[in-house]
Amino acid sequence: MPNAKPAASGHGLTEKRQYDAALSDLNESIRLDPFSACALTNRGRVYAFKRDLDRAIADYDEAISINPAFALAYNNRGDAYRDSEQLDRAAADYGEVIKLAPTDARGWRNRGMVKLFQGDTRAGLADYDKALQCDLADAYSWNNRDQAKMRLGDKAGAIADFRKALEISPGLRTASDSLKRLGAAQ
Repeated sequence: MPNAKPAASGHGLTEKRQYDAALSDLNESIRLDPFSACALTNRGRVYAFKRDLDRAIADYDEAISINPAFALAYNNRGDAYRDSEQLDRAAADYGEVIKLAPTDARGWRNRGMVKLFQGDTRAGLADYDKALQCDLADAYSWNNRDQAKMRLGDKAGAIADFRKALEISPGLRTASDSLKRLGAAQ
């Protein structure tokens, strides 16, 4: 595989927040293999980190046209749509993630977040419940589900979920801050 090194290097540089170097490596990878949905998705991720959401979405679009079953490209494009406040498009992409990878908690969790943003708290809660059926160790689903429970007036349920999120991820600031606001800090 001629482009494995640049693509892998680009991913590592992204994790180190060396975005320009990552773009250089990913551009080379795409030059060597313009049909690499993975390299395009990784480059889209770098653009998203740089807040260039139009370019990110364009790369995700291209990755999806190459591999229509690439759930990660739909998930990342959903994130870019969410961040650009195109919530209906984000929900549709997360729905595709759910169709392609129904046991991956991310699709359910992310669509649940969009449902909360759109004011559909019960639908958001149902998606978080489904995410937790897929992955009980997903601290973000616990944390987000408690937000839905708070909106529905279930303070005890929200506190329990915040505590579970902190049990899994002790440094999760939103959960610890919310417990403090609720007077239930540990």
